[in-house]
Amino acid sequence: MDEEQKKNLSDQEMTKISQQATLRMARDWNKSENTVHHAIKSYEDVIRVDSESVEAGEAREALVKIAEDWDKKGRKYAAAKLYKKLMVGR
Repeated sequence: MDEEQKKNLSDQEMTKISQQATLRMARDWNKSENTVHHAIKSYEDVIRVDSESVEAGEAREALVKIAEDWDKKGRKYAAAKLYKKLMVGR
């Protein structure tokens, strides 16, 4: 393996580690209404980095759950806005 391949592997590993750490923080923030906005942003960041990763799939599932909870609580506009972001991939 040449130096460039080692660097790329290292970058890929760092991306994965960062995605996983961000996902853990998002889960913690998602436990409170006061910090759910931090969770949403972090879930979106995880998806943006690598939309095909296992972590991105977990982040999308968490965002759908937040939208469903908001919908059930009558926060229709917030739920619709989050669903829309998920539909357009942003």
